Amino acid sequence: MDNKTKGMVMAAMVVLSLVLGLLAVLGSSWLTASEDGMEANYSLSEAEVDMGAFGTVVVEFGEGCDESSDNEELCDLATAGTIGTIGLWVGIVMAGLFAAMIILPMAGIDAMNGIPTIVQKLVSLGAGGMMLLGAIGWLLIKPELEDGMELGMSFFMAIIAGVLGLAASVMGMLVKADE
Repeated sequence: MDNKTKGMVMAAMVVLSLVLGLLAVLGSSWLTASEDGMEANYSLSEAEVDMGAFGTVVVEFGEGCDESSDNEELCDLATAGTIGTIGLWVGIVMAGLFAAMIILPMAGIDAMNGIPTIVQKLVSLGAGGMMLLGAIGWLLIKPELEDGMELGMSFFMAIIAGVLGLAASVMGMLVKADE
């Protein structure tokens, strides 16, 4: 694989990781449930329950935790959502910087040459690593799933975003480019 193709593949992987990470952090389907005509979608900060003809109810985890210390599940969901949000946003920022480190030299702009090599390696590994850390941290901290609740598409997008970010970094380190 020549150097230009390697750079383009890495750039595509990082940009796709960035887009999937954004969709995941802003998505409302981290957990989903459906029962008797009712559908529930849980995001990182709130739950939305569609009860059909009876309307839609939205519950923010942080507010429910502040109002009632009895509801430990809401507090756990709020904490898990905060961990997931922080991990994903840090990973998204790092992925944006990683994309700039790859794409700008292709356009002949040498603005990123002043970044030390160790920082470049940390940013490249951190982009996917922080996204994975946020998603897995959310998974470990959230309360146990009730019957009928499943992991949603936003969770899987976050995992794929993290894997793509790490794969781009590993590709840059391990795949040798032909001149």
